[in-house]
Amino acid sequence: MTTRLPYLTYEDVRCRARKFLGEFNPDGDLPIDIERIADVKMGLNIVPFPNLWRDWQLSGFLLRDRSEIWVDEYQADQFPQKYRFTLAHELGHYFLHDNFLEQVPYASLEEYIAWRMSIRADDIGWMETHANWFAGLVLVPGDALERVCRDTVAKYTEMFREMGEIPSDVWAFLSNEISDFFEVNPLVVERSIDKEGIPERVTIPHAENSKPGPSQ
Repeated sequence: MTTRLPYLTYEDVRCRARKFLGEFNPDGDLPIDIERIADVKMGLNIVPFPNLWRDWQLSGFLLRDRSEIWVDEYQADQFPQKYRFTLAHELGHYFLHDNFLEQVPYASLEEYIAWRMSIRADDIGWMETHANWFAGLVLVPGDALERVCRDTVAKYTEMFREMGEIPSDVWAFLSNEISDFFEVNPLVVERSIDKEGIPERVTIPHAENSKPGPSQ
């Protein structure tokens, strides 16, 4: 019997990400040392592969037996944020698609590419979406994101106080600063802010909320 690709919701993936962090980062250290988790704690071999992106349009590649993660050598050397996300993304496939990948008939990169081209675009799309969700939830945990967002907004209270809410373009701007805390690309933070509903929970303090109360 063939195991079908699991169609997971964002909440399903959130549960898997929390379980992963509870096992491999129980102290809640940030930024997440995803390379050490994959290499040392999980014992996976991380293989820098020349021109993986240029020749195959792949940033990373998980072997079928899940023993190695190949990564684009140039990205790993020159773009640490991208490299970190790639590792977390491939670990998403490791934990979310294990039963499915066990049935995939590939033993080389060329066979993997041929397999990808042979299956439905929707299946590949869902696989990549699941892995992207996992990477975002692992590298930018929701509770830590909300805490950092509150601290960052507080820094600019005086500047933003006249606003009733923080416009989306301002959140996009703040993502550039917030992303440094997690060592990810700002777009990852911007997407996480949206998925976690941060704008509904983190608002700019109004002037009346910061005034001292009447003397007793």
